[in-house]
Amino acid sequence: MGGLAARLELSYETLEDLQLALESVLEQDGYVRGDRVTVRLLVGDESVVLEVGPLDPAQLPADLGHPVAEGISLARLLSTLVDEVSLEERDGAHLLRLEKRASLARPETREPA
Repeated sequence: MGGLAARLELSYETLEDLQLALESVLEQDGYVRGDRVTVRLLVGDESVVLEVGPLDPAQLPADLGHPVAEGISLARLLSTLVDEVSLEERDGAHLLRLEKRASLARPETREPA
């Protein structure tokens, strides 16, 4: 993520928020289904999206209300780090989608001479 953040000129704070959000999800016991997890990074014109999965829907509270530290729920923590959090089902797998809005740099395009 660091290399991509540098190329897109993401701020240090934006990168930190995304990394902490991802770590917070992955640290939850039982959330990840199986031995492997896939993290996809989707870059749009004004946002970066992390998709994490597959997750075990039986372990995920619908509102992500599970406390992660001293009474702070995962939902509350994520809401301070990213702009949108959603649970999605795609092709039979459950994914957590974390979106952070940010102005992203675009590679310069050169016009033909």
